[in-house]
Amino acid sequence: MMVERELTRKLFIKQKGLCAECHKPLGWGSSKHEIKFRSRGGDPTDEENCQLLCLKCHNKAHGIKEGIK
Repeated sequence: MMVERELTRKLFIKQKGLCAECHKPLGWGSSKHEIKFRSRGGDPTDEENCQLLCLKCHNKAHGIKEGIK
């Protein structure tokens, strides 16, 4: 768990607190997104394979339409 928090902190600093896609300030609901998914051999602890996205952009990255749960 500590590795996850440290990675999130590093990404937040690297991205200057902004979503990697829309560049709006990250807030509640933001999450770490793996560029290359683990199921495809991506490393979820690799800083170069991860980015922080706001909830809207994270849902979009996974093909989830807005307003649908």
